[in-house]
Amino acid sequence: MDPGAGAVGLPEGALLSSGRNALRHILRVLAVRKIHVPYYICPVVIDALNAEGCEVERYELADGMLPSGTFPQTDFVLYVNYFGVCGKKVDLLSARYPNLIVDCAQAYFAKPKGLASFASPRKFFGVPDGGVAYGVGDGNYPADDSSCRMLHLLERKEHGATSLGYEMFRKAEDSLEGAELLGMSAIAKDMLRKIDLQSAKSRRLANFAYLKSCLPTSFPLALSEDDVPMAYPYLSDDRELRDRLIRQKIYVASYWPGVTGCGDLKDRILPLPIDQRYGIDDLKRVVDLVLERA
Repeated sequence: MDPGAGAVGLPEGALLSSGRNALRHILRVLAVRKIHVPYYICPVVIDALNAEGCEVERYELADGMLPSGTFPQTDFVLYVNYFGVCGKKVDLLSARYPNLIVDCAQAYFAKPKGLASFASPRKFFGVPDGGVAYGVGDGNYPADDSSCRMLHLLERKEHGATSLGYEMFRKAEDSLEGAELLGMSAIAKDMLRKIDLQSAKSRRLANFAYLKSCLPTSFPLALSEDDVPMAYPYLSDDRELRDRLIRQKIYVASYWPGVTGCGDLKDRILPLPIDQRYGIDDLKRVVDLVLERA
């Protein structure tokens, strides 16, 4: 069952304290010892693979965001549903490779596909911890304690996006990097139960459609019917645009600054915000700023 099937409620998977721990749970259950992984991926994924003693073979992406080469059919392959817009590519690869593991950290609403997949609700909602593993049964781990990770959420609730809140967020993220596998905290479970998933899904899709109509991009955007984007992946050769947007209090993440072996993609891509906190009036301002020097 996909996380957006009901209006509210917890996803029906193994509930861990983070996406990286959800991946580690998958690796343990499936006894993965070697896996093909894209260069363009969050470094914490590599940390999780190393922590579980996996041999990692890196691969490059072609222009269409698919692997540039092929793999032995029985090998384990990790693929990222980039920005939540690569569902059709996941379908293609899952039909080709029976041991596909899908990184859905940027695709929380995606239906579980492949041999296994994992998601991170923290990328989509204001929760202090959480990761979900699909296809491998429940984990039996002690619950995390996230009471110390609430400050950045409270800061944003009271004061909006601030530099202080970002510092608090980074500290909360750093605290999730421990080696111990833990289950999702009671706080995060309670918060997820109260989220209106259908409303969040509808708003994201509407916001995505608006930006797509105003800001065409060469990033492949052939959405599947299950795709609910995390952001609008706008490709630009204007290397100053990200900083201009950030100066105007429009947060544009960088995925992932320290990553090598993926060409200039990470420098050209701007994941413009479309989350459920934004309305069309907010996005009109984003569009105006992007087109200001176009």
